[in-house]
Amino acid sequence: MLNARQDLSEAEIVRHAGQSGRITVATNMAGRGTDIVLSPEVRAVGGLHVILSEYHEAARIDRQLFGRAGRQGDPGSCEALAALDDELFTAHAPRWQSLLRRHFSACEVLPDAAGRFLRHLAQSAAERQHSHMRRQTVIADLRAERALAFAGTGE
Repeated sequence: MLNARQDLSEAEIVRHAGQSGRITVATNMAGRGTDIVLSPEVRAVGGLHVILSEYHEAARIDRQLFGRAGRQGDPGSCEALAALDDELFTAHAPRWQSLLRRHFSACEVLPDAAGRFLRHLAQSAAERQHSHMRRQTVIADLRAERALAFAGTGE
């Protein structure tokens, strides 16, 4: 299990993740900046396959992880696995999550379009929330700066 805590040894493991017979489980931080070199055998059978086990609040991070497959002209593929009770959906799209759960209760697997819809709603809501928090931080910083400048203790 790679988690970005031992940079040198993890980089070495990630570098060899493209060899035949390897399965590498990693967090999204592990192996940053390390190229995965595919062996000829792996290249011949379709390249690196990335499996995303949970969606992130920022769609950009999901795209970066999917981008680990098929780099620099190498073949590759990716897929995402998610559950309807995923934390992202529970936190950022609970009403839609509940509606889909009721509507598709007889289905073992949620239709792709419904899953993409729920993911898009939840990630958009999370990204809006984070954007609002960043704006509020900037506003608070500006207010503090003005207060310090007025008091004569600013820079």
